[in-house]
Amino acid sequence: MFTVLMSVYFREKPEALNEALASLARQTLPPAEVVLVKDGPLTPELDSVIVRHAAQLPLKILPLERNIGLTGALNAGLALASQPWVMRFDSDDICLPNRVQVQANMAASETLDLFGAQIGEFGSDTPVVDRARMVPCDHAAILKFARRRNPFNHMTVCYRRDLVLHHGGYPAIPLMEDYALWAKLLAAGARTANSPERLVLARVGNGMLARRGGMRYVRSEWSLQALLVRLNLKSRVASIMDGCLRSAVFLSPLGLRGWAYARLLRQRQ
Repeated sequence: MFTVLMSVYFREKPEALNEALASLARQTLPPAEVVLVKDGPLTPELDSVIVRHAAQLPLKILPLERNIGLTGALNAGLALASQPWVMRFDSDDICLPNRVQVQANMAASETLDLFGAQIGEFGSDTPVVDRARMVPCDHAAILKFARRRNPFNHMTVCYRRDLVLHHGGYPAIPLMEDYALWAKLLAAGARTANSPERLVLARVGNGMLARRGGMRYVRSEWSLQALLVRLNLKSRVASIMDGCLRSAVFLSPLGLRGWAYARLLRQRQ
Protein backbone atom coordinates (compact mmCIF):
# COMPACT_ATOMS: atom_id res chain seq x y z
CA MET A 1 0.00 0.00 0.00
CA PHE A 2 2.75 2.47 0.98
CA THR A 3 5.88 3.72 -0.72
CA VAL A 4 8.08 5.42 1.86
CA LEU A 5 9.73 8.41 0.13
CA MET A 6 13.04 9.72 1.47
CA SER A 7 15.79 12.00 0.22
CA VAL A 8 19.40 11.93 1.45
CA TYR A 9 22.21 14.35 0.70
CA PHE A 10 25.90 14.40 1.51
CA ARG A 11 25.68 16.52 4.68
CA GLU A 12 23.47 14.04 6.51
CA LYS A 13 25.10 12.30 9.47
CA PRO A 14 25.56 8.54 8.96
CA GLU A 15 24.40 7.87 12.53
CA ALA A 16 21.14 9.72 11.96
CA LEU A 17 20.46 7.96 8.65
CA ASN A 18 21.16 4.62 10.31
CA GLU A 19 18.61 5.36 13.06
CA ALA A 20 16.03 6.47 10.49
CA LEU A 21 16.35 3.32 8.36
CA ALA A 22 16.44 1.09 11.43
CA SER A 23 13.14 2.59 12.59
CA LEU A 24 11.56 1.58 9.27
CA ALA A 25 12.89 -1.96 9.68
CA ARG A 26 11.20 -2.17 13.10
CA GLN A 27 7.68 -1.42 11.84
CA THR A 28 4.94 -3.77 12.98
CA LEU A 29 3.57 -3.52 9.43
CA PRO A 30 6.44 -3.21 6.92
CA PRO A 31 6.08 -0.74 4.04
CA ALA A 32 5.79 -2.21 0.53
CA GLU A 33 8.83 -0.27 -0.68
CA VAL A 34 11.22 2.48 0.34
CA VAL A 35 12.26 4.88 -2.41
CA LEU A 36 15.50 6.48 -1.30
CA VAL A 37 16.71 9.35 -3.48
CA LYS A 38 20.40 10.13 -3.32
CA ASP A 39 20.34 13.88 -3.91
CA GLY A 40 23.78 13.98 -5.49
CA PRO A 41 26.85 11.88 -4.59
CA LEU A 42 27.02 10.80 -0.95
CA THR A 43 29.94 10.16 1.36
CA PRO A 44 31.30 6.59 1.61
CA GLU A 45 29.97 6.44 5.18
CA LEU A 46 26.40 7.26 4.06
CA ASP A 47 26.59 4.77 1.20
CA SER A 48 27.75 2.13 3.66
CA VAL A 49 24.71 2.73 5.86
CA ILE A 50 22.38 2.32 2.87
CA VAL A 51 24.07 -0.92 1.78
CA ARG A 52 23.83 -2.26 5.33
CA HIS A 53 20.05 -1.78 5.39
CA ALA A 54 19.39 -3.03 1.86
CA ALA A 55 18.97 -6.60 3.13
CA GLN A 56 16.33 -5.56 5.69
CA LEU A 57 14.29 -3.05 3.70
CA PRO A 58 12.65 -3.13 0.24
CA LEU A 59 14.87 -0.31 -1.01
CA LYS A 60 14.60 1.27 -4.44
CA ILE A 61 17.58 3.60 -4.74
CA LEU A 62 17.51 6.54 -7.14
CA PRO A 63 20.95 8.19 -7.50
CA LEU A 64 20.97 11.72 -8.90
CA GLU A 65 24.10 12.97 -10.63
CA ARG A 66 24.11 16.23 -8.69
CA ASN A 67 22.42 17.84 -5.72
CA ILE A 68 19.18 19.45 -6.92
CA GLY A 69 17.51 20.19 -3.59
CA LEU A 70 14.60 18.63 -1.74
CA THR A 71 11.86 19.71 -4.15
CA GLY A 72 13.48 18.15 -7.19
CA ALA A 73 14.60 15.04 -5.31
CA LEU A 74 11.12 14.34 -3.95
CA ASN A 75 9.50 14.84 -7.33
CA ALA A 76 12.01 12.46 -8.90
CA GLY A 77 11.31 9.86 -6.21
CA LEU A 78 7.56 10.36 -6.55
CA ALA A 79 7.76 9.36 -10.21
CA LEU A 80 9.52 6.12 -9.20
CA ALA A 81 7.00 5.12 -6.51
CA SER A 82 4.80 2.16 -7.45
CA GLN A 83 2.30 2.12 -4.57
CA PRO A 84 -0.99 4.08 -4.47
CA TRP A 85 -0.01 5.84 -1.24
CA VAL A 86 3.22 7.73 -0.57
CA MET A 87 4.49 8.03 3.00
CA ARG A 88 7.00 10.80 3.57
CA PHE A 89 9.88 10.39 5.97
CA ASP A 90 13.04 12.38 6.60
CA SER A 91 16.48 10.82 6.64
CA ASP A 92 17.34 11.97 10.17
CA ASP A 93 14.07 11.26 12.02
CA ILE A 94 12.68 8.18 13.76
CA CYS A 95 9.39 6.41 13.00
CA LEU A 96 7.69 4.88 16.01
CA PRO A 97 7.09 1.13 15.46
CA ASN A 98 3.34 1.45 14.85
CA ARG A 99 3.51 4.30 12.34
CA VAL A 100 2.84 2.31 9.17
CA GLN A 101 0.07 0.27 10.82
CA VAL A 102 -1.76 3.33 12.17
CA GLN A 103 -1.57 5.16 8.86
CA ALA A 104 -2.51 2.06 6.87
CA ASN A 105 -5.72 1.96 8.90
CA MET A 106 -6.38 5.60 8.02
CA ALA A 107 -5.77 4.96 4.33
CA ALA A 108 -8.03 1.92 4.39
CA SER A 109 -10.98 4.09 5.39
CA GLU A 110 -11.12 5.38 1.78
CA THR A 111 -12.29 8.75 3.10
CA LEU A 112 -8.97 10.62 2.92
CA ASP A 113 -6.56 11.93 0.29
CA LEU A 114 -3.92 13.49 2.54
CA PHE A 115 -3.20 12.93 6.22
CA GLY A 116 -0.45 13.14 8.82
CA ALA A 117 0.17 12.88 12.56
CA GLN A 118 1.75 14.59 15.54
CA ILE A 119 5.50 14.68 16.22
CA GLY A 120 7.80 14.87 19.18
CA GLU A 121 11.07 16.78 18.75
CA PHE A 122 14.49 15.93 20.14
CA GLY A 123 18.06 17.21 19.91
CA SER A 124 20.71 15.83 17.62
CA ASP A 125 22.32 13.36 20.03
CA THR A 126 19.62 11.35 21.78
CA PRO A 127 15.88 10.78 21.11
CA VAL A 128 14.66 12.31 24.38
CA VAL A 129 11.58 14.32 23.44
CA ASP A 130 11.35 17.77 24.99
CA ARG A 131 8.96 19.53 22.60
CA ALA A 132 6.08 18.69 20.31
CA ARG A 133 4.50 20.22 17.23
CA MET A 134 0.79 19.64 17.43
CA VAL A 135 -1.43 20.09 14.39
CA PRO A 136 -5.25 19.99 14.11
CA CYS A 137 -6.93 16.67 13.40
CA ASP A 138 -10.19 17.33 11.54
CA HIS A 139 -10.53 18.75 8.03
CA ALA A 140 -12.28 22.01 8.94
CA ALA A 141 -9.64 22.85 11.56
CA ILE A 142 -6.84 21.93 9.13
CA LEU A 143 -8.26 24.25 6.48
CA LYS A 144 -8.47 27.12 8.97
CA PHE A 145 -4.99 26.44 10.35
CA ALA A 146 -3.52 26.39 6.82
CA ARG A 147 -4.29 30.08 6.36
CA ARG A 148 -1.65 30.96 8.95
CA ARG A 149 0.66 27.98 9.44
CA ASN A 150 1.63 24.65 7.90
CA PRO A 151 -1.19 22.27 8.92
CA PHE A 152 0.87 19.08 8.57
CA ASN A 153 4.15 17.72 9.86
CA HIS A 154 5.82 16.84 6.57
CA MET A 155 7.74 13.82 7.88
CA THR A 156 4.45 12.22 8.98
CA VAL A 157 2.40 12.84 5.86
CA CYS A 158 0.79 10.24 3.57
CA TYR A 159 -0.93 11.17 0.32
CA ARG A 160 -2.43 9.60 -2.77
CA ARG A 161 0.37 9.41 -5.33
CA ASP A 162 -1.86 9.95 -8.36
CA LEU A 163 -3.49 13.01 -6.82
CA VAL A 164 -0.16 14.71 -6.12
CA LEU A 165 1.15 13.87 -9.60
CA HIS A 166 -2.07 15.24 -11.11
CA HIS A 167 -1.40 18.56 -9.39
CA GLY A 168 2.22 18.75 -10.54
CA GLY A 169 4.06 17.40 -7.52
CA TYR A 170 5.90 19.61 -5.08
CA PRO A 171 5.88 23.29 -6.19
CA ALA A 172 9.17 25.09 -6.80
CA ILE A 173 9.08 27.09 -3.58
CA PRO A 174 12.32 26.04 -1.86
CA LEU A 175 12.16 25.43 1.90
CA MET A 176 8.35 25.58 1.85
CA GLU A 177 7.52 23.14 -0.92
CA ASP A 178 5.49 20.94 1.42
CA TYR A 179 3.26 23.76 2.73
CA ALA A 180 2.74 24.91 -0.87
CA LEU A 181 1.70 21.40 -1.94
CA TRP A 182 -0.80 21.05 0.91
CA ALA A 183 -2.26 24.43 -0.05
CA LYS A 184 -2.74 23.29 -3.65
CA LEU A 185 -4.41 20.06 -2.55
CA LEU A 186 -6.68 21.80 -0.04
CA ALA A 187 -7.77 24.32 -2.65
CA ALA A 188 -8.55 21.41 -4.99
CA GLY A 189 -10.84 19.82 -2.40
CA ALA A 190 -8.59 17.11 -0.97
CA ARG A 191 -10.02 15.31 2.06
CA THR A 192 -7.61 15.65 4.97
CA ALA A 193 -6.99 14.66 8.59
CA ASN A 194 -4.24 14.30 11.17
CA SER A 195 -3.98 11.45 13.62
CA PRO A 196 -3.93 12.59 17.26
CA GLU A 197 -1.15 10.06 17.84
CA ARG A 198 2.54 10.88 17.87
CA LEU A 199 4.05 8.67 15.15
CA VAL A 200 7.42 10.28 14.40
CA LEU A 201 10.26 11.70 16.48
CA ALA A 202 11.82 14.61 14.61
CA ARG A 203 15.44 15.65 15.00
CA VAL A 204 15.76 19.42 15.43
CA GLY A 205 19.46 19.74 16.23
CA ASN A 206 22.31 20.06 13.74
CA GLY A 207 21.86 23.82 13.36
CA MET A 208 18.19 23.63 12.37
CA LEU A 209 17.39 27.07 13.77
CA ALA A 210 20.41 28.64 12.10
CA ARG A 211 19.23 27.27 8.76
CA ARG A 212 15.67 28.52 9.26
CA GLY A 213 16.51 32.12 8.71
CA GLY A 214 17.93 34.62 6.25
CA MET A 215 16.81 36.04 2.92
CA ARG A 216 16.26 32.62 1.30
CA TYR A 217 13.48 31.97 3.77
CA VAL A 218 12.09 35.47 3.32
CA ARG A 219 11.88 35.08 -0.46
CA SER A 220 10.20 31.70 -0.13
CA GLU A 221 7.79 33.08 2.44
CA TRP A 222 6.55 35.75 0.06
CA SER A 223 6.22 33.21 -2.76
CA LEU A 224 4.14 31.04 -0.43
CA GLN A 225 1.94 33.94 0.64
CA ALA A 226 1.31 34.86 -3.00
CA LEU A 227 0.28 31.26 -3.70
CA LEU A 228 -2.14 31.21 -0.76
CA VAL A 229 -3.80 34.35 -2.13
CA ARG A 230 -4.04 32.92 -5.66
CA LEU A 231 -5.67 29.79 -4.26
CA ASN A 232 -8.21 31.91 -2.33
CA LEU A 233 -7.10 30.42 0.96
CA LYS A 234 -6.53 33.86 2.50
CA SER A 235 -6.95 37.54 1.73
CA ARG A 236 -4.23 39.77 0.35
CA VAL A 237 -4.27 41.89 3.51
CA ALA A 238 -3.86 38.85 5.75
CA SER A 239 -1.10 37.59 3.49
CA ILE A 240 0.86 40.85 3.76
CA MET A 241 0.49 40.93 7.54
CA ASP A 242 1.58 37.31 7.97
CA GLY A 243 4.41 37.69 5.45
CA CYS A 244 5.82 40.67 7.33
CA LEU A 245 5.57 38.96 10.71
CA ARG A 246 7.18 35.73 9.54
CA SER A 247 9.89 37.57 7.62
CA ALA A 248 10.77 39.47 10.79
CA VAL A 249 11.28 36.13 12.58
CA PHE A 250 13.45 34.79 9.74
CA LEU A 251 15.65 37.90 9.87
CA SER A 252 15.84 38.09 13.67
CA PRO A 253 18.95 37.13 15.68
CA LEU A 254 19.35 33.41 16.31
CA GLY A 255 18.49 33.67 20.01
CA LEU A 256 15.24 35.50 19.36
CA ARG A 257 14.35 33.08 16.58
CA GLY A 258 14.94 30.15 18.94
CA TRP A 259 12.69 31.74 21.56
CA ALA A 260 9.91 32.23 18.99
CA TYR A 261 10.08 28.60 17.86
CA ALA A 262 10.26 27.17 21.36
CA ARG A 263 7.70 29.43 23.09
CA LEU A 264 5.22 30.33 20.39
CA LEU A 265 5.24 27.46 17.89
CA ARG A 266 5.89 24.37 20.05
CA GLN A 267 4.54 22.69 23.16
CA ARG A 268 6.89 21.67 25.95
CA GLN A 269 6.80 18.04 27.08
